[in-house]
Amino acid sequence: MDKEQFWNDLKTGTFASMVKESSKGKRLLSSKEVFNVMKPIFAQEDDIETMYCIFMNPKNRIIAIEKMFEGTINHAIVYPREIAKRVILLKSTGVILVHNHPSGDTEPSMEDNKITMKVGISLGSIDVELHDHIIIGDSYHSMADSGIIQTVKNRMRELVSV
Repeated sequence: MDKEQFWNDLKTGTFASMVKESSKGKRLLSSKEVFNVMKPIFAQEDDIETMYCIFMNPKNRIIAIEKMFEGTINHAIVYPREIAKRVILLKSTGVILVHNHPSGDTEPSMEDNKITMKVGISLGSIDVELHDHIIIGDSYHSMADSGIIQTVKNRMRELVSV
């Protein structure tokens, strides 16, 4: 593929569609791999905050990559129940949340941390694992790598042991 064709495919969203289609059945083994796959998808709409979910099967293979929510330049409303509905429909047993920060700053906001906790607990209550929540900007931030996902799992264990 020549550079001009690649650029056109990237701008029109064709490349993002190819990424989503070709990812089915594949594995993502690290947060860096998730970043590498998802960064071009965010290139088509880099001026609004958008949340994607990567739905995984029991062998941690990708079932689907789907845009779930979009908002404004610095905010998107995320509904855990909508994620749970897709999980059940797709028969998914694991999810990776991925959203962008159009500012480029990948530091999680207080709202990012709250939604990670809410989604993690809601998915955990139906025996679905939240593997990671990755924020993409100029680089990326992985909540699994930074220990936040483990905190969510610990909180979930506290809640179910009561």
